Amino acid sequence: MKDFLKMFKWFERNMFKLIFTLIGVFIIYGIVMFLIPIFQFVGFISDGFNEVQNIFQEMEKQIEEFQWEKELPSSPKDDNSV
Repeated sequence: MKDFLKMFKWFERNMFKLIFTLIGVFIIYGIVMFLIPIFQFVGFISDGFNEVQNIFQEMEKQIEEFQWEKELPSSPKDDNSV
């Protein structure tokens, strides 16, 4: 019986701490559940930006590798020298 009274007195002294801790856990849970979709959306935008950046880098690489001074095929008009 003494143990039960000790537990009851401990609960009586710490009741507000337990209640506020529980409320704090629920508030933190709510904040995290609210922020997860926002972070996912920001990640989606970041991935899209990285993909566009990769596309431009690939285009720049292709432009640098392109042979700009190719010999054009001769046309019949060029052979009309008198």
